[in-house]
Amino acid sequence: DYLTGSQIGISKFVSFGNKIDVAEPEILTYLGSDEKTKAILLYVESIDRGREFMDVARDVTRRKPIVALKSGRTMAGSRAAASHTGAMSGTGQIYDAAFSQAGVLRSSNMLEFFNIGKALAFQPPASGRNVAIITDAGGPGVMAADECELRGVSVKVFSDETSGRFAKLIEEGVLPSFIQYRNPVDLTGSATSQMFEEAMKIVVTDSDVHGIIIIGIHHLPAIQEDFVERIAKVSVTVPKPIVACDIGETEMALYIRSKFEKLGIPAYRSPEEAAQAMAALISYGEYLRRRGCFDDYVENFITKRDGLKLT
Repeated sequence: DYLTGSQIGISKFVSFGNKIDVAEPEILTYLGSDEKTKAILLYVESIDRGREFMDVARDVTRRKPIVALKSGRTMAGSRAAASHTGAMSGTGQIYDAAFSQAGVLRSSNMLEFFNIGKALAFQPPASGRNVAIITDAGGPGVMAADECELRGVSVKVFSDETSGRFAKLIEEGVLPSFIQYRNPVDLTGSATSQMFEEAMKIVVTDSDVHGIIIIGIHHLPAIQEDFVERIAKVSVTVPKPIVACDIGETEMALYIRSKFEKLGIPAYRSPEEAAQAMAALISYGEYLRRRGCFDDYVENFITKRDGLKLT
């Protein structure tokens, strides 16, 4: 119900109860080879066949991401898990270490669980830890930058070359003189669809930028809804992850986020959620690079994504 309401597709939904004959290793093996499954979301209270789970998970995560939500992290939660399924939940540190070694991304709550899964299904992993933030509202840009750094994601000041490209557009009158472009890029309340597109064109070609967070607040008078298509058109020119945010729960906010997602860009209700999603794309990219399969994964991801657009 939650996934459907959030417009997240489900290829398979598996509940294996007390795991009498089928458990996580068998399910992961199956989903790992299922062409319709782009990312695997795994809710667990305990994992009994730990070594087998890790071997299977390490194999699967080379080809597709696994996000885990491990409950029973507290004494009360462990007690509830034992009465619910008879599960012995174990310590959080052990699960953290096992998930990290196997390339499984751990989420702390249900909202993060689904947000991360959506990002990994929609976008390729990042090749580094530095992100650019483009916003039409200063405050949300600051919030996104804070959340990024709290999660170990870098929001570096742009290079002289990139800053010079922004300055050139200001001189030409394409961008107003009062915008901020050191990173975050604050297009201010005067932002237009063209300004978003021009800013995107600059940051996607910066080799020091590995991912982009777009904060497009739809309330601004000069913003037209075509800014979504313009951003999406630029985003597919490079294999860098893009996530979006439009704050609000009105019909228009829901429409803008839905429009982003129909064009393959995961969209979130808050800057913090967008930053959390980007952090997961960075973490998964780092894991794939350690395993030596990052380039193959991204090439396969882009090939499948482009193939879907042709059908």
